[in-house]
Amino acid sequence: MDILEIKKLASMSVEGSLNIFEIEKMFADIMEALQQAPPSEKECFLYHVKSLHKQLLLPNKTAISIVKELYDCTIEHDLMEEQLNWQGISDAIDDFQYGDNQNGYTEEKIKKMIIPQARKLWHGKFSNVECKEIIGQKITGIDSDVHFIIQLEKGAIIIECPWRIRNVDSVLLGETDIKSNQIEWKAVKELLKGKTIEDVHIFEQCPFLIIQCDDLFLDVFHASSHFDGWTLTDEDGFYLFSMYGGSLA
Repeated sequence: MDILEIKKLASMSVEGSLNIFEIEKMFADIMEALQQAPPSEKECFLYHVKSLHKQLLLPNKTAISIVKELYDCTIEHDLMEEQLNWQGISDAIDDFQYGDNQNGYTEEKIKKMIIPQARKLWHGKFSNVECKEIIGQKITGIDSDVHFIIQLEKGAIIIECPWRIRNVDSVLLGETDIKSNQIEWKAVKELLKGKTIEDVHIFEQCPFLIIQCDDLFLDVFHASSHFDGWTLTDEDGFYLFSMYGGSLA
């Protein structure tokens, strides 16, 4: 709201008759002021699907119609992964409404199928953001003077929020351990220095960052509505961080 063009658009009455060409021009001016590109059609479709999905996380009287709209949208716009996620429930709805309903589906039974599926997909969804710029890099050092900074061959991982280091079986060391014993930073260096970044995953809704360092995993949790959480950079063209509230930029 600090941008004049955004204030102009936000002040427009949604009840009055709006000139679509003027609105499109105002939107273009906002994008230029923010130095951002307008979202692609696919990004808009995905946002719409996400908005529908969000409504299914709690009991909803119109859950069945929402699933039908969501599923139809995935087909119309070739969102194959999302389509497959909802295929089974969509088939059950069709069987209940239009088929022989041999499985004895009821509206209540289908609604009870929808919520667990919606929650599982929501919390387990990986972000489409790629971090290939840091994959393959070795960890060259650990800096703990101000923040937890993992130095890479080219770039860094800067952590200003809760974290832990684990192997496939258990947690080896975490932020809480460091707070109670600063000497543990030595153990962090011993665990991570010389390791290679093998993979990076970001859970979309948190965001929850998982970085695989050879046989170890570094988990990073954004835990603030007011402060940034973590940053990934190769000190060149790649720069990704979790903003206050958890959104990525």
